[in-house]
Amino acid sequence: MKNNITLGLEEEVFVVEPTLPTTRSLYYLSKLLWKNPRRNMKLTASNFARGKDLQYGLMSGIEVATDVCHSTLHLLSELQGLRGQVSKVCEGRIAPIGHLLQIDAPSNVCALQIHIGGLSDIVKTYDNIAYFLPLLILLGSHSPMRNGERFGQSYRLECGYATGNLTGDRHKRFQDLIITRRLGTIEVRAFDPMPCTARYEYLVNALVAIANLDTHKPLDIHRYARLRNHAIKHGLSDELRELHSELSEIVSVPLELFEFTESDRTAQLYNEFGLEGTYKRMDEIYRCGTYSPPNRSSFTKKVLQPTIGFVGYYAVKFPYITYKWLKERDK
Repeated sequence: MKNNITLGLEEEVFVVEPTLPTTRSLYYLSKLLWKNPRRNMKLTASNFARGKDLQYGLMSGIEVATDVCHSTLHLLSELQGLRGQVSKVCEGRIAPIGHLLQIDAPSNVCALQIHIGGLSDIVKTYDNIAYFLPLLILLGSHSPMRNGERFGQSYRLECGYATGNLTGDRHKRFQDLIITRRLGTIEVRAFDPMPCTARYEYLVNALVAIANLDTHKPLDIHRYARLRNHAIKHGLSDELRELHSELSEIVSVPLELFEFTESDRTAQLYNEFGLEGTYKRMDEIYRCGTYSPPNRSSFTKKVLQPTIGFVGYYAVKFPYITYKWLKERDK
């Protein structure tokens, strides 16, 4: 790699019991934290619903992050190890998806976030990624539904609270692509989590290839907004096909991955197997045979677990959560 590029990945997933998250997720996180406190204090996180979305419950997704990695292979190998750890502590079904299929909750979303560091010209790399990002959104889209009806490719990007069109301020926090204040990396926030990591490999390889470009593409936020809007609602367009041809000059990513997205696949599964059947298949792919979950018991039979999770995870992490918020917030 040029520039001594470093990579990091944050993956958020829902743990549904049976079709919505519960605060037992905090208990699972507490078990994960205390297996390796030094590491997991910083590299795990809990998320919560807000406002009107609380009608579906307090809990949103849980997050694990890799350490700093120096190749795509290293990054994905570490992620697989983290998935194995999450699989061992979670009794609920693990659903790697941007927004749950059966609800409408813009604050209750999960993301796949990729960090790129070690860059000699971070502004040039930011602008080059922004140039190709409307296309890459389709490679990483997995949020096809709202209230059980097909939305398009990524309802999370359309309505989610933590992403949005580029503003021209590269450090502004809640947009699809940022330069992070705390880490000094480029963070790509426009991808949804997916059960299988095969697409992740293509995404990371594409980002690395773009980061190694010698040319400097212009940052055009109006072009970005137009292409993004079409991608998340309608999928591939003629202009995005042309952008794929341009991308193919620097990295190989099959066109069919943009023509038939992970959102398209999950929408088909939903039509065939229904809600619980779709979440069951996501869980099976995520776990990938590394660990068979125990027989799931009723949430009501384990009423102390949310309290244990709150005390053993959230309360312990609160000082670090506050520190991160102060470092990352917009000035």
